Amino acid sequence: MDPITDLTITMSHPDKSNTDKLKQACIATCESIEGANRTSIWRLQDNNQKIECLMCFDRQTHEFSSGQILSKSDFPEYFDAILENEHIVASDARNHPSTECFNADYFIPNDIYSLLDYILHQDFSPTGILCCESIGSFSQWQEQDSTSLRKISNVISMFFTPGE
Repeated sequence: MDPITDLTITMSHPDKSNTDKLKQACIATCESIEGANRTSIWRLQDNNQKIECLMCFDRQTHEFSSGQILSKSDFPEYFDAILENEHIVASDARNHPSTECFNADYFIPNDIYSLLDYILHQDFSPTGILCCESIGSFSQWQEQDSTSLRKISNVISMFFTPGE
């Protein structure tokens, strides 16, 4: 089975914990998006003034983490762009106008070069962000990558509320 079908089955299973659903969503995203070696799901908070990482998967180390918080006051260009456009395609994230704000505090310490993000929705309102990052090298995101990420975001949005 393909990763998106596996994800749909996991997300729709009533006995799966939210943690298991988040982990599967991150893994499926890594498997579906070539060049994404770190994926994460973030919850929008405080009237879209902050995002909190609910789950992050590092494909290289096979480790999960969570809890990081990023504030709009520190990264206004990114918050404005993701909320207005619902996605960001930044193959060169360190020089992209919507993401270069992350260089000192996030990209450089985490060795991130490329970013591909898509918004999560509930009832047509933004509730979170699905994020793909390329660590250690650039990824030239293709239209197929954006399409796959949108499909995964839709599956997550149908079955999981980031506020849960």
